[in-house]
Amino acid sequence: MLQLSSLNLGERPCVAVAIRDGVEDAEIYDALKKGADLLELRIDQFAHTDEDYVLKEIRRYLGIPLLGTIRTTKEGGDWAQSEDERCTLYEQITPHVHAIDVEISTEICATVTAIAQERDCLSIGSFHDFEATPSLEQLREIAQEGRACGVDIVKVACTCTTPEDLRTLAQFTLEEAPKHVITIGMGSAGMLSRLFFPALGSLITYTFLGSATAPGQLNCEATLEYLGKLYPSRQSASQ
Repeated sequence: MLQLSSLNLGERPCVAVAIRDGVEDAEIYDALKKGADLLELRIDQFAHTDEDYVLKEIRRYLGIPLLGTIRTTKEGGDWAQSEDERCTLYEQITPHVHAIDVEISTEICATVTAIAQERDCLSIGSFHDFEATPSLEQLREIAQEGRACGVDIVKVACTCTTPEDLRTLAQFTLEEAPKHVITIGMGSAGMLSRLFFPALGSLITYTFLGSATAPGQLNCEATLEYLGKLYPSRQSASQ
């Protein structure tokens, strides 16, 4: 079982709340009190991305399980600087967060993953497809590519337009769950995945405070309410 700060991933469905900078502390701690498990810091969407500013923001959340993510525009984020600068920022944040998320296809994936391993920081290797859901065989190849980079968890987020897309992602989740996976169907046709794929072995489901960070995300209140009803283990943990 993988450990992310105080969380035993896989013990029960975990909820990550994606936030930008500037979110009110009261709103964050209310979400945690209601059952959110960790914060995903979308550093690429911060107002500033220099080291001092980013680390100051991270220090606001001492004692909370933290995931640091820096996505380019192609990956659904706002990072527009060089890959060398992105790699450097990942290196700067790894001592201060408990996990990082880096896109599998990027040239810095293996380097960032190695830095994370040296600092006892979990690494999530992501793949995003904002147009469609690849075939099951393609998804298997993506997972193999991520593990070749040394990531601890493979995360696949694909746009679903048909029930067949959702079934493909469900089969992939069942196959890959023993090796540690996060699987998400984006878009309205994939929304069910955010609630039911944890039952298949997907380790983390994502929600947000402020604005959604991916198509088809449920807001924090709705996500926690539904998961609390679906998974008794979450109800007992939040009480």
